[in-house]
Parts: sequence; structure tokens; C-alpha cells
Amino acid sequence: MSSDTTPSPQHSQTLSRGLRSLEILADAPRALSIAELSVELGVHRSIAYRIVRTLEDHSLIVRDDAGKITSGPGLAALARGVSRDLQTAALPELTVLANELGMTAFVAVWDRHDCVTLVTVEPRHSSAAVAQRPGT
Repeated sequence: MSSDTTPSPQHSQTLSRGLRSLEILADAPRALSIAELSVELGVHRSIAYRIVRTLEDHSLIVRDDAGKITSGPGLAALARGVSRDLQTAALPELTVLANELGMTAFVAVWDRHDCVTLVTVEPRHSSAAVAQRPGT
């Protein structure tokens, strides 16, 4: 999705902003304040606060003691179902491949703008391995 949070007329502006908030937080190198998120979204702080509260209610984001926002554990639950059949079919083959080659093996798919890792397996016995986390 583009950085523009204004959806086309047939889309939900609120949902678009919520999803864009998750994208911003996923790309952020550190936790963000609500003020920082509102700037990134291009909306008033009160709108950003309502979006944060809704996402927080669904465990998609969490706030630390200082009020800074990061991605939450609810995202992992959503990610489990992504291309489940492909992940299930690939896991045994990736395990064999990773162990035979002594290298990390993974499956990635093209997602309109990015290549996203769905499943990864590191070898059992290796002096070094490259970490390729799902979702990256």
C-alpha cells in the first residue's frame, strides 16, 4: 500500500489507516509515540489515538510503560493462517534441504511490492546460519 492513507472511494478510510499504522510500526526501527505515528499517517493525534486503541484492543499492537507503540502478539496469530497449505507442504522438504546443505532454507512469495518469507528452517548442525524470519 502506498504511504498515502486516503483510500479510493469504495474503500474504508478507517480500515486503511489502521492497516497503514501496522505497516508503519512494522517498518519502524524502534517503538513510536502516538504523536510520531500521527505524523507518519498524516492525521490528527486524536485520530491516531483512536486507531491505536482499536488495534491495541485486538492485540495487534502494544504500548510500553512510556506509551511507545510496537507490533503486538495478535499479528502472529493472524500470520499463522497465511498460505497455510503452502507452509505445511514446504516444511518437511525445507527441513531435509536445510539439513543436507547445512544452510537456512525458506519459502518466500511475491506480495505486489515485496518478497515476503512465509516459512524458514535452519539446519540442525551448522557452525553458522542466516536467519530469515517469516514475515520479512
